[in-house]
Amino acid sequence: MTSAKRMLIIGLKREPLDSGVAALRAQGYAAVGAVGPAAAAEFDARDFDLITIGGGVDAAPRAELKARFKAQNKDVMLLDVYRPIAMQQIAWALRRSSVEGELASAFSVSEGEDGLVANATILRDCRLRLDIYRYPGSSTEPEVVRVVEASVTPGAHAFPFDEALARDGFMAVLTLNGEEHHLHRLGGQPR
Repeated sequence: MTSAKRMLIIGLKREPLDSGVAALRAQGYAAVGAVGPAAAAEFDARDFDLITIGGGVDAAPRAELKARFKAQNKDVMLLDVYRPIAMQQIAWALRRSSVEGELASAFSVSEGEDGLVANATILRDCRLRLDIYRYPGSSTEPEVVRVVEASVTPGAHAFPFDEALARDGFMAVLTLNGEEHHLHRLGGQPR
């Protein structure tokens, strides 16, 4: 068992939230769930070692929650998660006792000349994978489109991709060495 035992899991949908909380409890963690930022605001960060905020929570309420929780407990780990890879993200954070990236210090997606560009600042040699999780049509399960997979060296890297991928896209996921994840929400709504 790791030192991070008490977890608050914040998400927008009851079913995946309950499933995630149950899986964490089955592993011996004291996990509780909160549906939506308003419900999460009722909790105090001093009661937790790790607080996760699901990818469907919009930027403004996400920032407010993070500021509030850090003001309550400067040592609490705050982790942005995305449901299809959340358990991997949590396991990685618990192994490290920190959610700060070891292999990358920044990840974003911006407009480029011929579409969109994923920008990553890499700190150490690693294996990089960039995937777009999208929900075409009325699909409730994500389709994963691989943009790039490569070995990279330290420095700034830019990976252009077709803007059409973002049309139904919800999340750009940068995975480093198969376990460190960085997220950038593309704008769609979670399903």
